[in-house]
Amino acid sequence: MLNWLLNSLPLPYPDAVVVVGTAALGFVAGALGPLLVLRRRAMFGDAMSHATLPGVAIAFLLAGTASPGYLLLGAAASASAAALAMTAMVRSARIAPDAAIGVVLSVSLTLGLVLLTHIASTGDSQQAGLNAYLLGQAAGMVEQDIALTLTLGTIALGCLLVWFRLLRSASFDPGFSAVIGARPWIVDAASTGLLAVAIVLGVRTVGAILMVALLVAPCVAARQLTTTLARLVPLAGLIGAAAGVTGGVVSGKAELPAGPVIVLIATTVAVLAVLFAPRRGVVARSRTAVPATRDAEGAR
Repeated sequence: MLNWLLNSLPLPYPDAVVVVGTAALGFVAGALGPLLVLRRRAMFGDAMSHATLPGVAIAFLLAGTASPGYLLLGAAASASAAALAMTAMVRSARIAPDAAIGVVLSVSLTLGLVLLTHIASTGDSQQAGLNAYLLGQAAGMVEQDIALTLTLGTIALGCLLVWFRLLRSASFDPGFSAVIGARPWIVDAASTGLLAVAIVLGVRTVGAILMVALLVAPCVAARQLTTTLARLVPLAGLIGAAAGVTGGVVSGKAELPAGPVIVLIATTVAVLAVLFAPRRGVVARSRTAVPATRDAEGAR
C-alpha cells in the first residue's frame, strides 16, 4: 500500500517519500498539539523537545551505532525524563512552572550540545547523522520512517480518541475532572506520553529546536476557525498535514531544508488565521466593534 502511494505521486521517489512522511508527521503533530496549547503547556513541550538531544547522543555512545531505532529510543527516554523532572520540580520543590521549564530546557540543550561536540571530536564518521536531530533532515527519510510514523501515530491518535472526554475535561475544567475521580497525575502522564510520541517522531525531521512550532502553530490556526475540541483536533491535524505536504514540495524544488520550511508555512497559516478568521480574527472583530461603538455614541 505504501509503495503504491509513493509510486502514484507525480514526484520523484525521494521527494515522494519526504512529502508523504512530512504529511503524516504534520497530521499527528497537529492533532496532538491541542494537548499543549489548551493546557497552556507549550513551553513544557519545547523543553521536552530540546531534551531529546542528550538522549540521542547518549544512545549513540552506548550503542556505538547511528541506527534510528536506538537513537529514537534514547530520545524518548530523555524526553520522558525531562517531563518527570519538570513535574517533580513543580510539585515537590515548589518551583514555579516557568522556572522549572527554563532550567530543564537550558540544561538539556547545553548537555546535548556538549555531547554532540564530544562525539564530533572523536572523528567518528557516523556522528554526522546526529546533527540532523538538532535542525532536522527530512531529506534523509526512508520508507521505514513513514511506516514508523504511521504506526506510532495511529496508536497515539487512537489513545487520544479513547481518552478524549477525560483529556477534554482536564483541559477546560480541571476541577470537574478531580470531582469525577480523574487523578491529575494520570491525566498528566497520558498527555505527556502522547506528546512524547509526536516529539520523538518529528525530532529527526523537523529538529529538536523547531519541533514545538509544528505542535503549536496548527492548533493556533485551527482554534481561530472552530470553538469545539471535537473539530479542533482533526482540523489542526489537517492544517499540520497541509503544511507538511507544502513544505516538502517547496523544499524539494527550492533545495531548502524541509523542517524550517514546514514550520514557516505552519506559522504563516496561524498568523493569517489570527488576522483574517471569519469570526474570531482580528479584522472580523474590529469590524464588529466599530458599529457597536457608533450605536453607543448614537444612543447618547
